[in-house]
Amino acid sequence: MKKYCVLLLLGLFISCQAPQEEIKQEESFEYVSESFADIRVLRYQVPGFERLSLNQKKLVYYLVQAGISGRDIIWDQNYRHNLAIRSALENIVKKYEGDKEAESWKQFMIYTKRVWFANGIHHHYGMDKFEAGFSREYFSQLLSETGTTLKPEAIEAIFDPSIDAKKVNLDREKGLLLGSATNFYDPDVTEEEV
Repeated sequence: MKKYCVLLLLGLFISCQAPQEEIKQEESFEYVSESFADIRVLRYQVPGFERLSLNQKKLVYYLVQAGISGRDIIWDQNYRHNLAIRSALENIVKKYEGDKEAESWKQFMIYTKRVWFANGIHHHYGMDKFEAGFSREYFSQLLSETGTTLKPEAIEAIFDPSIDAKKVNLDREKGLLLGSATNFYDPDVTEEEV
């Protein structure tokens, strides 16, 4: 994810610096890096980086570092269990040595990539919680085999469709805070109490 942010920032910065006629792109360049679920990850060419001055390259570096520094804040603000879930998913991906051709693993990876892309367990546009395409038992097996821990309430949030189903709920019948996963308060605090 970091390299995509770097490339995007570099592309924007350099495209503003270099005359358009100097920017030539390879015809055979593969722009689509990966596709899963409803997401296509795109790559960009960054022509002209070598022409930047040292100070411009430093600026790009510090812009990227600022983006990385804010990453955990965004995850935490999107949902109270997001950081713990992200940490567990990352640990499983790093340490799992089992069958990576199994359908359950493939479904786990699609779920994990969706979570990474959306900065949490809710869809980045639709606000609905992602459905895990693998069983709770399989997830427990992955946790065990990789020595990963995750609190039971975070596991419930992944697998129980009734828990925090919407990141932002606008249905007043359900309550704007009680119906939203992103309420920045205790899950039981109502709009009236706030």
